[in-house]
Amino acid sequence: MLKKTLIASAIAAGTLASLGAHAQSTTSVRDNGFSYSYGQFGYDQWDYDNGPDVDVITGEGAFALDEHVFLRGGLSFYDGDYDSPGSDDVDGNRAYAGVGFHTPLQRNLDLVGTADVIRDDNDFDDSEWGYAVRGGLRHRTTESLELSGGALYEDIYDGNFGVYGQGLVHLTRAWDVGARVGFTDDSDNIGLFGRYNF
Repeated sequence: MLKKTLIASAIAAGTLASLGAHAQSTTSVRDNGFSYSYGQFGYDQWDYDNGPDVDVITGEGAFALDEHVFLRGGLSFYDGDYDSPGSDDVDGNRAYAGVGFHTPLQRNLDLVGTADVIRDDNDFDDSEWGYAVRGGLRHRTTESLELSGGALYEDIYDGNFGVYGQGLVHLTRAWDVGARVGFTDDSDNIGLFGRYNF
């Protein structure tokens, strides 16, 4: 667990340092032009220590209410094996809904925070309500590449601190593809997704 925490901390520190180093200081920026209204569809792998290792299909979306606040939500379906002696198959679904806030810090750099309510329902641990909060940075690294990363805390079946990172490649004005990772005290998550901005 200590090794995983150190790796996660190093990834978070490296991501944030990279984002800060590439940002150009501008105090009068009102909007960096990032899209906070989109729909996306993706595939993830969730690997829990002494828990389920599952393949996940997820649909997600966000909708900007104004220049700072956006709504978000998603629905995931997962299937895999419970990683323990006498392991069983596990399948289930997870839905979340929440709100986000963003504000520009510098040109091409936004501060972003989100808070979600989560409902997880599976055939092994039954069902549980929980929540997750995230805070981090979103950076336009090049004309076609965005990087983001930060810290998270989630409490569904138990509480976990962690870090997350994401890369987003702009294919056209409307279409993006991306990859994401997340590391918490007891899980490793990795995924790929496609996004349509509207």
